[in-house]
Amino acid sequence: MDSQPAGTDPSGGPHLDLRAYLLGSWTVTRTLLDRATGNRGTFAGVVRFTETSDGGLHFHEEGTVAWTPEGGAPFTGPATRDYLLRPSAAPDTMDMFFPDGRPFHRIGFGGHSRDSHWCDPDLYRVDYTRTGPDEFRYSWDVSGPAKDLLLESVLHREFAANPLIVVSAVCVFDSAGRLLTVRKRGTDKFMHPGGKPEAGETAAQAAARELEEEVGIVVAPEHLLPFGSWLADAANEAATQIEATVFTAPGSWDARPSAEIAEIRWLDLDRPWPDELAPLLTDHVLPLLAAGGPDGRGPDGQDPSGPDARGLRTPTPGT
Repeated sequence: MDSQPAGTDPSGGPHLDLRAYLLGSWTVTRTLLDRATGNRGTFAGVVRFTETSDGGLHFHEEGTVAWTPEGGAPFTGPATRDYLLRPSAAPDTMDMFFPDGRPFHRIGFGGHSRDSHWCDPDLYRVDYTRTGPDEFRYSWDVSGPAKDLLLESVLHREFAANPLIVVSAVCVFDSAGRLLTVRKRGTDKFMHPGGKPEAGETAAQAAARELEEEVGIVVAPEHLLPFGSWLADAANEAATQIEATVFTAPGSWDARPSAEIAEIRWLDLDRPWPDELAPLLTDHVLPLLAAGGPDGRGPDGQDPSGPDARGLRTPTPGT
């Protein structure tokens, strides 16, 4: 690490308590540029900084990336990464590490703060800027014989003004490529089959259980394909958000309403969307399906959980 010392808080006040500032949840949007090829991409998701027992923070990022690798097919799908932040000598900086303990770089805000990381054979240079009490930005300039990338991120603090419900959901398709939507009893919105995880369940286990209970479709959790994670307004609970992990069920299916499901509809993705759809569908899933194909794969049928999906994480720094 060769960071420059952080200066004063951009507001002109005393040095920032960086750990206290970062703690909590942030939305993140990122633009990706491969300067060697001109390829561009995007990432949108959530970053959570949670406390660790050593006085540091755990960084967890998850969301959806859209990218076209050189010589590869366009891809849109889920991406995640994790880091560890530990206290440094000053409260306005912290040292970031990979999950396996390797040092990465130093993060800080001094109006402007820089650091770098050597990842043979490329050099990663980062600039941090705190633009306000609830927003900061950083950019990675990656150069060398293997990569020539510019990654620019903007983070906004999330405020827990509304309750948050964690759910799992599944995209299911019939032989005509139509998407299954369901309406629960006493509601008027159509949504994915799915629901809240029970104690000890993973997101995939909850998705598989809800799929069987609600529409009689049996898929093993390990056979569900990750599709994306989003925050969205709840369809049937006022002033409430959902944090949804969405999967696709490979293959084509028949479905029957059971349990709390009052009605099912198969949605033709090539026709105008009806008005009575849940925000998760209209704001996130349907636009992504329109871009990536009706089964959650790329236009060439590529599986987003395959090698190219892992390769899509290479535009993020620190390989």
